[in-house]
Amino acid sequence: MDEASRTEDAVGYERKDLDPRSIALFGAGLALVLVLTAGLITLLYQYAAKRYLLRQPPAPPIGVTREATAPQLQVNGPADLRAMRAAEDRALNSYGWVDRNAGTVRIPIDRAIEILAEKGLPAREEGNRQQATGNRKSGAKR
Repeated sequence: MDEASRTEDAVGYERKDLDPRSIALFGAGLALVLVLTAGLITLLYQYAAKRYLLRQPPAPPIGVTREATAPQLQVNGPADLRAMRAAEDRALNSYGWVDRNAGTVRIPIDRAIEILAEKGLPAREEGNRQQATGNRKSGAKR
């Protein structure tokens, strides 16, 4: 046997495979890569945050506030429906002004039906009716 193999057997482990200096250099290199990666990611996040802020719409002028209001929830739906229908019934069954300047009034619906039954629907004059049918026939020939 060789003398080198005898000393390895006497020591109990292999000295030539594990170099503590190489392990320390690898650990230091790995730590440096981790620190550089963390720094690079931090810089990228800061850059993205600046770009995000630049894309935001400008703030409203001083004194103008656009506060969001809470949604208006319907607390008692059936009561609201009854109130709406009562208001509609009052409008359908009462007299009132729609536009006082134009002279437009509102009359009860029952009275409007009576007037319509007495007077009938407005009809075209006979001459206008013939012109309208003549225009349709001439339009169809084209």
